[in-house]
Amino acid sequence: MLKRIALVICLVVMFSGCVNKQMLKEQIAEVIRENPQIVLDAMRENSVDMLTIVEQGIDQREKQKREAMLEAEIKNPFKPRVWSERPMLGSPEAPVTIVEYTDFLCPYCSKGAKVVSKLVAEQPEKYRLIFKHLPMHKNSRELALVFEAIAQFDKERAYKFHDLAFERQKDLYEDKEGIVLSKILEEVAVDPDLLQKHLRSPKLQAFLLADEKEAGAFGIDATPTFLVNGVSVRGYLPADRFEQMVDMIMEKSGKAATSETIEGEVCEDCLNQM
Repeated sequence: MLKRIALVICLVVMFSGCVNKQMLKEQIAEVIRENPQIVLDAMRENSVDMLTIVEQGIDQREKQKREAMLEAEIKNPFKPRVWSERPMLGSPEAPVTIVEYTDFLCPYCSKGAKVVSKLVAEQPEKYRLIFKHLPMHKNSRELALVFEAIAQFDKERAYKFHDLAFERQKDLYEDKEGIVLSKILEEVAVDPDLLQKHLRSPKLQAFLLADEKEAGAFGIDATPTFLVNGVSVRGYLPADRFEQMVDMIMEKSGKAATSETIEGEVCEDCLNQM
């Protein structure tokens, strides 16, 4: 079939005499318009090749879209709210601020949390980590409220809860009776009366609503998503690739903006991946 197309085009050229490129394009286009079945037959006979070409085009378009977004955000970074009364890891004076929008029941969030927490633990002078919530499920929201409640009276215990909740997220998802959650709270040594007192505070709901509203304003609709000095990094990335993105953003140069961007793994419907 490709030979037939080539033959038709050759005949067009032969009978066209001396033509410029634009005229030749128009004549070939006319042949195809008058004989669309030629193209359809060629696509059917080469369907795998056609699919590969389409997929490559989609990948290239997505890459260009990410690069354009990165360049725009480097020029005009997002400005998330930093709450003085909410927990934070690392140094307040650190040159890199990571704001993490996450969900306690998201598998990729669990992996992403380990990466950024390790970076801050190893380089507290370089990184400041701010934890925010984008719960996609009722149970995720309840866990977020527990974290925020504990943080009101003991930030260290709040992050111990954070680590254990991510570690046991599958068990928590299946925890219909609250048994797994109770065991985690026992391990963290949280005073149940104090916890209940803070869980009744309307301030906690305000924190979560503010996080969700802020994420929506920034166009964040999947977890995990990180803001690195106001520039979004979407999805889970291994530590070395995450640091590559941080270094690229920190350069804030034309070269950085046109370097290859990295797409991570996100959850838009996490619970179906459990």
